[in-house]
Amino acid sequence: GHVRALVLALALAAAPAVAGAADLTVVAPGGAVKVLGEADLAGLPRETVKLGAKAYEGPVLSYVLRAGGLPVGARLHGEPLRAFVVVEGKDGFKAVYSLAELDRDFHDDVVILADKADGAPLAGKEAPWRLVSGGDRKAWRSVYGVSRIEAKIAP
Repeated sequence: GHVRALVLALALAAAPAVAGAADLTVVAPGGAVKVLGEADLAGLPRETVKLGAKAYEGPVLSYVLRAGGLPVGARLHGEPLRAFVVVEGKDGFKAVYSLAELDRDFHDDVVILADKADGAPLAGKEAPWRLVSGGDRKAWRSVYGVSRIEAKIAP
């Protein structure tokens, strides 16, 4: 019985490390931090965006930001119009988006936090999420392996 209990304890101890690989840290302008997991993103509105020959699918980034506590939608006026988000991948690559350009009330373009490409879960360096912007002509802001999104207000 002791061996089985030990194996179970080790398995449980290892589990959070596996789950943590797909955590997304969202930092609001005041410094408040919220960590979102796959379950937090599962119920959010999704879109499909074409990038090259692939169709990427995932939650709309503005809803992800709202889930992370950022002001979007009707609350986006005044100071948040000076707000921008820095989206960072696991490899340290970063891209910047203004909060207004991520908001459907302001901007037609849709930006998603893709978790699937052509219907299959993202793999390799793209996983767990890749930023895909419908309006960008080049994929230079398409951050791979998104792990952190930090909102700041331009002075």
